[in-house]
Amino acid sequence: MLIVIEGLDGSGKSTQVRKLKKYLEGKNDKFEYIHFPRYDAPVYGDLISSFLRGDFGSMNEVHPKLVALLYAEDRHGAAPTMKKTLAEGGDVLLDRYVYSNIAYQCAKVADTNAREALRQWIFGTEYGAFGLPKPDLNIFLDVPISFVKSELEAARKGKDREYLHGAQDVHEADIEFQKRVRDVYRHQAELDPKFISIDCSDEFGDMLPPDDIFAKIVKEVESLKDSENIGSKAAASRKQDIK
Repeated sequence: MLIVIEGLDGSGKSTQVRKLKKYLEGKNDKFEYIHFPRYDAPVYGDLISSFLRGDFGSMNEVHPKLVALLYAEDRHGAAPTMKKTLAEGGDVLLDRYVYSNIAYQCAKVADTNAREALRQWIFGTEYGAFGLPKPDLNIFLDVPISFVKSELEAARKGKDREYLHGAQDVHEADIEFQKRVRDVYRHQAELDPKFISIDCSDEFGDMLPPDDIFAKIVKEVESLKDSENIGSKAAASRKQDIK
C-alpha cells in the first residue's frame, strides 16, 4: 500500500505520521517512510530550502509553477525507492505528496481558470511525465484553523526545522494563506474518492486529542486493507475458475 498523510503547517501532522509509521512497521517488515520535501536531497532539496527561507524573495515573487516543479523533481528522485518497495510487497508511508504541491501552489493563484490549469499541470507532470506511483489512500488532516494559528505563532523548533537556518518558513508566515491552502485541500477531497478528509475537530470546534485522531486514521487504513484483501481473493477465485 502507498499511503499519504497531508495537512497544513502546524496541524499536528508530524505526530500522526510518527504514530502511523510505528503502526505500519508492525504490520509489514517491508516498509519505507519518506518525508517530502527531502531537504537533504541533492540539488532540489537545497533549492526548496532556499525558497522556504525566502532567499529568492517573498512567497509571491516566485512563480508557483516553478516552485511546483522543484517539489515534483524532489519526488521524481525518490520514485525508484518507492516503486521498489511496493513491487516487493512492502508498504510506503509518505509525509506529503502530490496533493501538497497542488494545495500550496494553487492557493497562490486567484484566477479560477489559471488555478485549475496549474492543478492539471501538476498532476500531468508528477503522475504523467515523471511516472510517480499513485497512492492507494490520501488522508488530509482537517484541523481547526485556531489550532494552526496558535502552533504557527509559537516558536517551532526541532531537527526538522534546520532547513530554515533560523528564518521563518514563507508558507507559515501568513495564516490567511494557510486558510486558502485548506480550501484547496478540501476541494480536492471532494473530487477524489481516494483522498479522505478527516475532521480533527470536536463538537465544540476545538482540536481532538491525538489518540482520537489516530483512531480515525487507523480506521481508514484498515478499511483500505480489507478492500485490498477482498480484491485479492476475488482475483484468486477468478484464476481458479479459469483453471
